[in-house]
Amino acid sequence: MNTVPDPPARKVVSRSPIRTVRVINLPGIFASPIECESALERDFVYRAALCPGVNQLRHQPFQLRVRGGRRYTPDFLVSHADGSQTVIEVKLARKIDRYRETFDEAAKQLRERSFRFVVVGENKIRTKKSHERAALLLRYRKVSIDPKLQQRVLETAGAHPEGISIHVLEQVCQASRLDIFHLIAARHLSCSRLLPLDGGALVFAFPTQEINDEHLIESWLGVAQWPTHT
Repeated sequence: MNTVPDPPARKVVSRSPIRTVRVINLPGIFASPIECESALERDFVYRAALCPGVNQLRHQPFQLRVRGGRRYTPDFLVSHADGSQTVIEVKLARKIDRYRETFDEAAKQLRERSFRFVVVGENKIRTKKSHERAALLLRYRKVSIDPKLQQRVLETAGAHPEGISIHVLEQVCQASRLDIFHLIAARHLSCSRLLPLDGGALVFAFPTQEINDEHLIESWLGVAQWPTHT
């Protein structure tokens, strides 16, 4: 079982007059609001919210003691449906190298506690504008849908474990594109990790029990665990 080191973490603060702490509220997806210190962190949260394997997301979950007595606070802790947890550091790509020693040490400590550790930059979070499509989809969470139509769409998608295109699902179920978007945003359906929204894009019944590696946050973002050096 994972043990969280040195809780609680510091409260999110704005370190600069031009930086604003954003609070993202996604009830029905995450149990509590998520705080973000940057637009990049916000975009990460949007992507994570639609990852099929993600159950919970916590901002600045704990602190680690690193060399020289310094404290390091990672940005997020992701909890997956299979019980595994991944610690996430969101960092602009041009700044990653200057923190490499800290990240190496953090990864080693976290691995010893059965956490995975991932450092993700804007090139992965915003790849092919997937963050914009995530933000668009999440706007449809509160759209109402007829319960019978919802059941029909979910049963049809469930009968196609390899996926069914949005266009075909619309035709077969007499559903609108907005109905499909709502069911993705509400995590009743899922799509591929770059969140294509055209009619030919495949959607899937949302996994309710078993998940596979593709449903983990690191696979969803296309990043590998941070390497450690012993």
